Amino acid sequence: MRSTRLAACAVAAGALAAPLALALTGTASATTGTGSAYGLAASGLVAIPATPAVADTADRSLLHLPANPLIDVKVLHVTAKPAFARASVTDLSVAKAALTAHLVTATCTAGTGASRLANASLAGHRLAAVAAPNSALRIPVQGLGTASVTLNKQTRNADGSLTVTAIQVTLPLGPGRTQTLSVSSATCSGVREEPPGQEPPGQAPKPKPVPSDLPVTG
Repeated sequence: MRSTRLAACAVAAGALAAPLALALTGTASATTGTGSAYGLAASGLVAIPATPAVADTADRSLLHLPANPLIDVKVLHVTAKPAFARASVTDLSVAKAALTAHLVTATCTAGTGASRLANASLAGHRLAAVAAPNSALRIPVQGLGTASVTLNKQTRNADGSLTVTAIQVTLPLGPGRTQTLSVSSATCSGVREEPPGQEPPGQAPKPKPVPSDLPVTG
């Protein structure tokens, strides 16, 4: 009788311990991959390298761009960590193109991207706050010509990573000359991986009776 009671206690203990074991193994999962981001870059008559730029695990803010005759912003903030990147630019102003935005944000998480604009407009045309990936526009800009704009530009790179650029604008400057501006860009790769052998969520392993060699006595 005593061995039977011991076996029953072992079964109950296993049932109680299983959820705890599952919770503990669940915390062992890890996010793998890469992340990088930059606030703003420009090429053409005015050239600005990716500023500020971060990669791997880093976080950086910048209050002013290098002195230039084209672009003004208040704050640029970028962050990156495994499988995640985010870039934001506050109070963007490009006077010659009449491009303004209160906030421009790009986010990339485990190979999936999104962007968002707040109070953004180009030459008097309001830009969508949330645009479908690779939304292409052509907008006439007085004194320059027709600007080519891509909102929520998403590019899948050769290594499988994704680059999300919230706004990319190309402005005509005359025969054969253009000015390109990329605002808030985030790149990431990777997925969340579970450790091998883990039970699916919500399914605890079945408890097993503990064998006993003790004799059964009445």
